Amino acid sequence: MKKILSLVMVLALVLSCLCLPASADVKYDVTLRVEVFDRSIAGLNLEDCWQLRYAQEHFGDPNGIKLQFVPVSRWEEGDILTTQISGETAADICITYNGDLVNSLIADEGLVALDELIAEYGQNIKAFLGENLLSYGAFDPDEDGEKTQYTIPARRISVVNQGAFIRADWLKALNMEEPKTIAELEAYLYAAKEANLGGNMTIPFNYAIFTSNPMFAMRYYMSAFIDFANITEEDWVAHKDNPEMLPGAKEALRLFNKWYHDGILYENFAVDTDSTIGDTYMTVGNFGYFLQQYDQPWRTDKNYQAEMAKNVPGAEWIPVNAWANLYNGKTYHDNYDAAGLTIFIPYWVKKDVAKAAIQYLDWMCIPENMFAMQNGVDGINYFGVDENGLPLNAAPTEQVPDEYKMHVGDVVFISNGYNFGDDAKNAAYVARSFPGYEDVVAQSVLYSNTDAWTQLSFTVPIEAATDYSGAVMLKQNELIAQTIACDPAEFDKVWDEYIQAIKDAGADKVIEAYRQAYKDGNFRGTFPTP
Repeated sequence: MKKILSLVMVLALVLSCLCLPASADVKYDVTLRVEVFDRSIAGLNLEDCWQLRYAQEHFGDPNGIKLQFVPVSRWEEGDILTTQISGETAADICITYNGDLVNSLIADEGLVALDELIAEYGQNIKAFLGENLLSYGAFDPDEDGEKTQYTIPARRISVVNQGAFIRADWLKALNMEEPKTIAELEAYLYAAKEANLGGNMTIPFNYAIFTSNPMFAMRYYMSAFIDFANITEEDWVAHKDNPEMLPGAKEALRLFNKWYHDGILYENFAVDTDSTIGDTYMTVGNFGYFLQQYDQPWRTDKNYQAEMAKNVPGAEWIPVNAWANLYNGKTYHDNYDAAGLTIFIPYWVKKDVAKAAIQYLDWMCIPENMFAMQNGVDGINYFGVDENGLPLNAAPTEQVPDEYKMHVGDVVFISNGYNFGDDAKNAAYVARSFPGYEDVVAQSVLYSNTDAWTQLSFTVPIEAATDYSGAVMLKQNELIAQTIACDPAEFDKVWDEYIQAIKDAGADKVIEAYRQAYKDGNFRGTFPTP
């Protein structure tokens, strides 16, 4: 009882301290607006969250800087940020995964040059990122041989990207083994449909077009149909954004067309978003297979596994690796490079605010600050640390009081993932941060690292991509939607029609520009090993 009372007193003290407003004696010389991603986590108010209050107390107040978080929807961030930039309403520190937007801003001199600011105020940034990773933010837009630091790349702690998942309880009900090939996966999907394992709304294969990046998942499926022994590294780089034009990729969509007409795919795949489908059907157990981030079923912010199990006792997601290439049997996965999202300061930001921005990012990189901002409060967000200083028993988001709810990557964005100072500790924590699911997460990481290649990027702005990528992606969305849903007898005709539409939208110009960047050596990334 004494221990319980002591804990209550400690928590009360912590709460009372954290609830205090900023000191009335603090004079704020600068207001710094910081973009953060909003994932609509229930109970999390990003404009008044624990991480903001902590940063204000420990960084803002001592430096006379008033911090404000500017939430932007994670899944619409590219479009929203583009609009904000156009209206000069974007935050002082912007973050994005939209490489075309960044390249456009660099080409138009729309970003603050950061070299002098980082040299004077960013020593911890340089220590955390290292020279090589920091160089990913240096560009030579006028091609005079001199690079300027226009952006700061976030550091990816784990480069693992996509993972695929299957229902272990459905496999058991069907007396089937985990599929290792497309043919075995197809047998499972049809058997699940026949047995109506998800009830009247059984959806064996969950697929929806990710409209802001239509090739996000489709590239994964297409890779199983491409003969990599018959394409070159140059072809691979040139078709970075247009894998649909590589020989064999067409057959992936022909298969999807067959599955759609056989009732294997969700009928509204081209209308509903991933999140709509997930929230509606995932948690009630209608799905039998899906592909998203490698840890998606077990994330604390939206634990699909836990929610599904509440509605369907015994329901279980496990990782699966079934998209074996038809020519060599490899299961290709695209992994991130070490450079994560892009951080930048728009051109209109004044010098004193830009200075504050770099100081804030530098403060974020100090180990004790990063630990606090990523892990929260001992006794609320986690419970004790182990002998290596790693937090124990991280509390699921739904069990954390609203005033302490947080999302690590959306606020501590210079580190894409938990960081504890070295790779061994970071890897150990990845599995531990999914209590009860350590084994399946570890297996998902293993699968996602199998036959992995590193995503491509360029060291110079690609003007053609800036000019045409938006229009090209609109046509790629149409290609996917129309070829999957069309009459099978019309498939080839529809395919040819929309491939031509993609080319007419500017894809040929983008492909040629990427090809030239390859020849000039201005690219990063790897070619899948045949």
